[in-house]
Formats: sequence, C-alpha cells, structure tokens
Amino acid sequence: MNEKHKMIIDKSVELFAEKGYHATSVQEIAEKCGIAKGSFYNYFKSKEELLVSIFKYYYEALTDSLLDLELDASLSSKDKFLRQITVHMEHMTGNTNLIQMLMQEQMLHISEELDRFLQYIHEEGLIWFKRKIIEIYPGLSADLLPDCTIILDSLFKGYIGILIRKKNAFDVELLPSFMLNRMDSIIASLQNMEDPLLKQFPLPECSLRDLSPKEEIHSIISRMLEVETSKNREALKAIQEEFSKVRPSPIILESLLLFLEKNEKRSPLCSKLVLTMKEYLTNI
Repeated sequence: MNEKHKMIIDKSVELFAEKGYHATSVQEIAEKCGIAKGSFYNYFKSKEELLVSIFKYYYEALTDSLLDLELDASLSSKDKFLRQITVHMEHMTGNTNLIQMLMQEQMLHISEELDRFLQYIHEEGLIWFKRKIIEIYPGLSADLLPDCTIILDSLFKGYIGILIRKKNAFDVELLPSFMLNRMDSIIASLQNMEDPLLKQFPLPECSLRDLSPKEEIHSIISRMLEVETSKNREALKAIQEEFSKVRPSPIILESLLLFLEKNEKRSPLCSKLVLTMKEYLTNI
C-alpha cells in the first residue's frame, strides 16, 4: 500500500468516526484528503471498496504484530499468548477513530466483499484461539477443544467490548494473566465433565476443520500468489512444487523457508506461511 492509499484510509476513518459511514460522501472524503473527487477513483473503485480496505489495513497490522511474536523462539507458549493479548488490546483500544467508526453504525451487509472479510476475521480469530489452547494445554482432549475455543473467544471479546466503551473500566495490564488464569480453572473443570457440550465446532463452513500443515501451506500460498511480488513468487512456486512430491525434501524446504524469513518486508500472509512451514518441518 502506497502513502496516498494510506492517507485516504486515515482521513476516511476520521470522517467516518465523526459523521458515520453512510452519511459521508466521496466528495467529502476527497476534500478531506485534498484531492479531486475523480482522483479518489484512481485509488479505490468505490466507497464500499475503501471500507473493505480499511478493515484489511487494520487487520493486517494486527496480524503482523501477532505473527512477529509467534515467531519469537525465546518465548514460551504462555508468554506468547500473554503478549499477544496485550497487542490485541493495544490495537483495539489505541485506534480511537476506528473504534468510533465501528460504534457509529452497523457494518454488516454494506457489501458482499465486506461481509466475506468480516466472516473471515471471525473464523481466523476462532482458529487462533483454538491453536493457543492446543499449545498452552498440550494434554487437553480433542473433544474439549470446541468448548474451550468458544469460551476463550467469548471471554476475550466480552472484556474487549467493555474496554472499547470505557477505557478505564479495569486495569488493562491485568487482563492477559486474568484470562489465562480463568482458562486454567475452566479447563480443569471441563476435564471432569462426562461429556462436552459442543460435539463439534458450530460453524459448518468454517475453516476450523483440521487442515494438515501441507493443506494449510497450499491454501496460504494460493492466496499469496494473488498479491506477492515476483521475487517472492519464485520461492512460493518452488515450495508448491516441492509439496506436490510424495516426499518433500526437508533440506529444500528449509532453504526456501530461510529465504522467506530473511525478507524484511514480510506480509502477514508470508509470516503465517513461515510459521506453518516451521510447524510442518518440526513434525516430520
């Protein structure tokens, strides 16, 4: 994203926070940005496309920060979780214009693309919490994962929702450890249950189905090939080719992984690919 795109996004969020999305015109956005109305369409096809870009911009900034911590080998699973929850809070409560915009009005059904992206964010959040539970509680029965994932997701969203409406409602520094301590107690009690409440994840179309690392890597690369630079495309295609073999070579994959890791301008998707490939190579 170039500086002009970012400037239009920043100014638009200010306007949407002040007036609301529906009440703000493209003309007002253009005036706020100091550009002609026609120039706006050189960057975004419509106001709806701009709104999707806003959500993608903030979501990618968050996921990039989370993945940086995920790739920090010096941190334990619990320490990663605690720091990542802190990052979540900083992003959610620090972007005051974005929060004001979200509180102004309902964001569903503005466009099909936005609905799909919001659903994607919801699914990815559940997948993330599921992985955190698996990492932090390695002995947990797989039958309890759906209940534990929904409980952790609900616990986080409940307290974040309060913070969004009232920043000083509680000491934010205490939330990460508070959540982890509550999950310790909840999981201990669930393990004594005869039967879990949820037999499976309650989202039939959701990608919470258990993808193998190879399947997930193929999925990530397919999405990356739509947007990545030519330099990365060669490495991505090489990874795809290696994974198409019956027995992929760990040595070749490790060299390609090293290439991706050295990329200082990794996208969130690239960081996710690095993480998934590390998981695959660790377990073969």
